[in-house]
Formats: sequence, C-alpha cells, structure tokens
Amino acid sequence: MTLADGIRAIYAQVDAPAWAAPNLDALVDVLRDLSWLPVGPVDLEVPELEGPDDARLLDALAQAEAETAEGPRPVRWVP
Repeated sequence: MTLADGIRAIYAQVDAPAWAAPNLDALVDVLRDLSWLPVGPVDLEVPELEGPDDARLLDALAQAEAETAEGPRPVRWVP
C-alpha cells in the first residue's frame, strides 16, 4: 500500500471531506479538525505501509494524537 493509499484509508474512517489531499500535511490538518464527527475519541486503524512511508505515517499520526489529546475529538490510533 502506498502512502497516499494509507492516507485515503484513514480518510475513509473519519469520512473526510472531498477536498482532503492525500498527503501528510493535509492528513494532520484533517485530524486536527474533525468537526463533522460527534464529540468523543476517534479511534483509527492504521494501515501497514511498506518502507519508510510507514514511519512517516506513524509520525504524522503521533503529531495529530498529541495535538488533539485535550480537544473534543481526541485521535487515537492502533498500529
């Protein structure tokens, strides 16, 4: 699975808007917002990627998790 495919898989889990681009910056932006979802934790299943893209995706998800931890829709992920 490519990085873009992995991001699209995460977008599908959160019903991301159509404008969300399949790149890491946009992924973090989308996960910071999530205003279209009900209040409460947002649990994500993380797709497994090949090569260095796996670590890059996990870093972006860790950033989103840290930045949303105290908010109304904290992102949590399972590798």
